[in-house]
Amino acid sequence: MRQQPKIIGITGGISSGKSTVGRMLASLGAEYLDADEMCHRLFLVQELKNKIVEKFGNTVQDIYGKIDRSRLAEIVFQDKTCLDDLCSILHPIVIERIKSRINEIEKQGRRKAVVVDAALLEESDLSLICDFIIFVNTGRDHRLERSRVSRHWKEDELDKRERFQMALEDKKRKADYIVDNNFAVDNTFRQVKEFWQLYIEC
Repeated sequence: MRQQPKIIGITGGISSGKSTVGRMLASLGAEYLDADEMCHRLFLVQELKNKIVEKFGNTVQDIYGKIDRSRLAEIVFQDKTCLDDLCSILHPIVIERIKSRINEIEKQGRRKAVVVDAALLEESDLSLICDFIIFVNTGRDHRLERSRVSRHWKEDELDKRERFQMALEDKKRKADYIVDNNFAVDNTFRQVKEFWQLYIEC
């Protein structure tokens, strides 16, 4: 009988290196599903774009009529109700797409594992479909530096956004495996490989 792929969820703070760990798992043979990327693609779907503009006003559009993600983020990360409104528009579709993609991968039977990289893995209950949850443990200073370099954020932006997520200690406690991403990339990959050998290739 063909073995079902294991579902691996990745959690951690903002800019902790979740997608790096996800890509490392992909290099070992997993299928990598990025919920953030799926959300970004949804901004191009006319029907959803209309719902977002209807909910948050024309100011969330740029001069070409596309959703200005930084303007939208400015609005939703000021107010929990606004963030919940946006999540209620995007999340059901993203969750549906992730589940449907997992079904396809299971039918193809070519992968030992599927990685779900979703910022709100715990909050959206996607964690319930996971066999394992990896928490990427990265110190605040590293995360601040990464968000400054890659996202051009000011220092308070990271804290402001993390206030809307489950506390890191709670995420860490719920995880099955912790990857320490405070050192060199080789060190992180060694831990990811160890996880793969212990839980996926066994």
